[in-house]
Amino acid sequence: MTTPILPNRDVPLFHLSHNDLDGYGAQYMTRAAGFRAHYYNADYRDVPATLERIFEDMARLGEPSQLLITDLNLTVEQSDMVDRRIQGMGGSGTADTSSKPARNGLLSADLAAQLKQSISAEGPKSEVMLLDHHATGEDAAEKHAWYHLDTSRCASRLAFEAIAPYLDEQARALYAARADFIDVGDRWLKQDARFHRSIFLIGLMMEDDQLAPPLNALKREYRFHLMESFFRRMEEGASLEELERAVYDFRKDFLKGRVDDGVYLDRETPLKDKFHKLSAIALPEGSIPMLRIDGYRAGIFFNWPHDVFRGVVMELMENQGKMDMAIRVGGNGRMSLRSNNGVDVGIISGRYFEGGGHPGAAGGVLKDNRLKDVNHALRSISQTVLDRKGQVERL
Repeated sequence: MTTPILPNRDVPLFHLSHNDLDGYGAQYMTRAAGFRAHYYNADYRDVPATLERIFEDMARLGEPSQLLITDLNLTVEQSDMVDRRIQGMGGSGTADTSSKPARNGLLSADLAAQLKQSISAEGPKSEVMLLDHHATGEDAAEKHAWYHLDTSRCASRLAFEAIAPYLDEQARALYAARADFIDVGDRWLKQDARFHRSIFLIGLMMEDDQLAPPLNALKREYRFHLMESFFRRMEEGASLEELERAVYDFRKDFLKGRVDDGVYLDRETPLKDKFHKLSAIALPEGSIPMLRIDGYRAGIFFNWPHDVFRGVVMELMENQGKMDMAIRVGGNGRMSLRSNNGVDVGIISGRYFEGGGHPGAAGGVLKDNRLKDVNHALRSISQTVLDRKGQVERL
């Protein structure tokens, strides 16, 4: 089966991919080819919400675009929705859905109208292409011409083939070999001599990056950096043991130029703490939702990894003074509270959250133990405080 070529490197590319080595690897390929790319990553459960965000971003951009989806097999219903939206943008939808009733789409009517107006009937059209290798997408692939299913190679290999004409001969050979390397582990080709190295890289990409959850673009750049560093050392002849030993250096090198030299060179600060400092620097203003509880500024951290929460809030509270206390709350309603001097979170947790602890560190729990997202958590915390006669407001 011949992989189609991405048609235009000068048109903005919105590239959605899975959040594993093969998913990032497919984006690594379009990045190497110099596309004007906006990158998004999602697990399967997050695909509908992420597609909604992509279509909104395409509408805001206001010009013909390419939508590329890799390493994610869509359901027939999801594919139909994508097809309708691309047709609504004056693009290359291909589905015959006349026999099916209309469904609510992924894009609001206002945003769809805004994007459609921005694309003239005579001008270039928005395009969609999906490259995947999971057989579970067969029904959707049969229905939509833009859904290219090939189970004989991984998404990184398919993405490479889609961008290969944009690379010079030397780069084509290099990225072909790297795509084949990813393919070995992703498709579990155990007889291949590269298998153990490939699955090591898979594991490396899945390890906690110690970066704050809102920093999606930085997390992606970190993974591109790991891939590039790994490949270069391997291509220099490093053994797997040497590659494993080099991982610390790969990670530290990512910090160079992103944190102060004093932090970067400090031999008494653990590497993960340096990543936490980077997170605190990189977090955009307003990215941490805030409540004022009994007069104290409280940052709310929904489902943050415990280590990252601990490290980042130390920087935000103690060094930057952006909050008086920090509350980590998981989807199960369990809470961890931290505070600056002068704020006793042990008392606050005992008063409102059925917990307690020390003045600077405490635990608690919400009655609502099925929190869906940060907004749900904010509502639950606020209502809990109000129910117990406390004062709370959104900042």
